Amino acid sequence: MGKRPTVLVLNGSEDLIEALEEVLDEAGFQTKGVRVQDVIRGPLDFATLVRETAPAVIVYDISVPFALSWHAFQKLAAHPAAAGIPFVLTTTNREGAQEYTGPDVIELLLKPYDIDQFTRAVAQAAQRGAVSASVQ
Repeated sequence: MGKRPTVLVLNGSEDLIEALEEVLDEAGFQTKGVRVQDVIRGPLDFATLVRETAPAVIVYDISVPFALSWHAFQKLAAHPAAAGIPFVLTTTNREGAQEYTGPDVIELLLKPYDIDQFTRAVAQAAQRGAVSASVQ
């Protein structure tokens, strides 16, 4: 079976982190859930976190205030530590987040159909990441 790919979940809500960890675990991933504010404002260092978890995918939640959340995401995505790691963006309010992110963001209302869409997106991102990693 080999090592399960790790998904780094960055979210502001402990409850959502737990829910997503459960969902991803069932979908065959290892997870590391971290409060996004701990990464943005400290005490966690993003580069260290990425080095230690070596995630196949990073799931980032675009939350209110969207502008702030989006800028924080852009900063993380541009970080050298994140080079080549695909991000899956989630939000609980697609309309609100969309003006920042475009259509790619996945709405996270914890209902089964959203969860399927979410795990599919993560699996596809993991494959994309693996492909780009093997090309280099």
